Amino acid sequence: MSDGPALIEGEEIIHHHVPHLGAFKRTALLLLAISLVPTIVIATLIPDTFWAAVPVFVTCLLLMQERYNLGKHAAWVTNQRVILQGDEAIALTDIETLDAIGSAVRMRPTKGPRIKLSYAKNRDELLQAIQTAKQVAV
Repeated sequence: MSDGPALIEGEEIIHHHVPHLGAFKRTALLLLAISLVPTIVIATLIPDTFWAAVPVFVTCLLLMQERYNLGKHAAWVTNQRVILQGDEAIALTDIETLDAIGSAVRMRPTKGPRIKLSYAKNRDELLQAIQTAKQVAV
């Protein structure tokens, strides 16, 4: 991860969102628990095959990929915009809705797709930081 984004004149960083490994672990445990259901069903219906391991194996592959990409979920909340890891920025005045889902905060800009800041250590703190910055920016 970089030290920080390039800021414009008069801009200050209010909150630095760094993905938290604990939130990722909770999500991983939930996904593994969910994948056990089809594993048990397949093992019951088709015993003596390796097909029962497929749901858990696929879940593990997806979790390994997500863990590898975990650092790409970083963002900086400033007094004028939210800057994502890939230098994509959303002006605070362009954010229509904010909501917290699981361990993530979702933002819906006026144009473009929904953006999700995943694996927040304290999603309520992140949500509050964005809401406060949005109120000050308006």
